[in-house]
Amino acid sequence: MILPTLRQLSFLVALADQGSFVAAADAVGVTQPSLSAGVKELEGLLGVRLVERGRSGLSFTPAGAETLRRARALLADAAALSE
Repeated sequence: MILPTLRQLSFLVALADQGSFVAAADAVGVTQPSLSAGVKELEGLLGVRLVERGRSGLSFTPAGAETLRRARALLADAAALSE
């Protein structure tokens, strides 16, 4: 079984926090195509669309909102390991 990476989850959280792919990429220090590819890989891995991309911006699907909630918790737990 292939699991999501912390990097992919951090991309999703940055996308939610920043509100755009360009700003999220800048926040995590990658290019916009790298961030987009990471989110697409995560969607493929989970088998669901997480983010709706459109002319008016982006929005999270219900599956995306749930994944985002869980991603935040997992990243917090991972950060706590190094404390």
